[in-house]
Amino acid sequence: MKEKSKNAARSRREKENAEFLELAKLLPLPAAITSQLDKASIIRLTTSYLKMRAVFPDGQGRSFIHSFIDS
Repeated sequence: MKEKSKNAARSRREKENAEFLELAKLLPLPAAITSQLDKASIIRLTTSYLKMRAVFPDGQGRSFIHSFIDS
């Protein structure tokens, strides 16, 4: 029974990690940055990005993002 629980937890973690990696890839940041993010940072940056998209719905925030990244 204990082994089954361990396997279920391992499988769940693997699925969660795969989704976090996919979410990080969707962020408008260079892969060199997103590949180094921890889970909390991925969630924090995704939340911030979605909030910014709500403020700038027509993509007006893209230039801001790129100026921030390039500096």
